[in-house]
Amino acid sequence: MDHETRGYRYSFVTSVTPPGVEDRVRAELGAVFDDHGPLQVVTATTDGHRGYAAGIDLVARLAELGVDVERTQPDLVDRRLIAQRAGCTRQAVALWVTGRRHVGDPFPLPFNLTLGQTWLWSEVHAWLRRRGIDVDDSAAIPTMRDHMRVDSHIAHRREEYRAIAAAARRSYG
Repeated sequence: MDHETRGYRYSFVTSVTPPGVEDRVRAELGAVFDDHGPLQVVTATTDGHRGYAAGIDLVARLAELGVDVERTQPDLVDRRLIAQRAGCTRQAVALWVTGRRHVGDPFPLPFNLTLGQTWLWSEVHAWLRRRGIDVDDSAAIPTMRDHMRVDSHIAHRREEYRAIAAAARRSYG
């Protein structure tokens, strides 16, 4: 049994958060907010023994600070981002993706086939590490299974978390 605690970085899709709540979340969790029209993506890191447990902890903490979490946002990357994060050229990534390199350990399947393909960073990261390509990433990356478990948890407890977040926002005055 693995008892090692690691930092896990999650991004969550949320409704737009009032500025005072954003300030508290930044101060307490070191979170980063990105605006996307009527939605935001909030990214934060927390320690945990397992990826899904860390994600569930972050959802609860965000609700306690007044944030309405809708779902997780997996870290998706295209060829350009893979090359940037791996410190290589896009041509090298193209050779990996098309199977012309590392035939014995094929590159992960795309997560999404639209708009030039995207991959789940956790799968690409694991593949790169197996290839001996060092990728600077200070936080552990949740797997797709972690995201699915956290999203299921959010869906089952959505009304409870919304009530907690609303009460937190009211208490801020």
